Amino acid sequence: MSIRLDGDPRRDKILHAALAVFARYGFKRASMEDVATEAGISRPALYQSYENKAAIFAALAVALGQASCDAAEASWPADLAFEEGLAAAGLALHGLSWQAIHTSPHGAELMATNSALVGDVVAAIDSRMQALIEARLTNRVPPALQALQARAITAALHGLKSQATSYDDLAALITQFARLIGAGLHLATPA
Repeated sequence: MSIRLDGDPRRDKILHAALAVFARYGFKRASMEDVATEAGISRPALYQSYENKAAIFAALAVALGQASCDAAEASWPADLAFEEGLAAAGLALHGLSWQAIHTSPHGAELMATNSALVGDVVAAIDSRMQALIEARLTNRVPPALQALQARAITAALHGLKSQATSYDDLAALITQFARLIGAGLHLATPA
C-alpha cells in the first residue's frame, strides 16, 4: 500500500506493518511482537510509539479514515457532475477499508474490533463525507433538505459497502447508486 498513514515516517512504517499483521492474524491473535517484526523494529522501539495493540489499531483507523476522506474530497471537485463525483468519492471513501477488511480471512473480527474500538472515528469519517455531499447539494436541493439528504446518502453508502461481494461489485453498486441519486436530482431540478 502506498498511501501515507502518518506524518512521521517511523509511525507510518509501524501502521503499514500493523495493517498487514491485523489482516494476516486478526486483532486477537496479532501481537506487539508481530507488529514489531513486520515493521523491522524492536518491541521496545514499538512501545515508544504505541502503548498496546489497541492504540495501534485506533491510530490505524484514524489514519485510514483520514486518508480515505482526503481521497474522497480530492476525487470530487466542485465542477464535476454530481453522480460522477458521488461515485468517485464514495469509492474513494469506502474502497480502501472494504479491501482491507474483506481480503483478510479475519474480516468479521476486524469489523467487530473496529466497531468496539473506534466508533468515534467512524462518526468523524461520516461527518466529513456528509459535509462534502451537503456542499455538493448546494443549488440542487432546497437548503432545508441538504443536511438530511446528505445524511441519507452517507448512510446508504455504508449499506452498499456491507452488501458488496467484491471490490468490483462495490464499485458497481456505488456507481449505480450515484446514477440513481443524480437522476433523481435532475428530475427534481426545475427547468
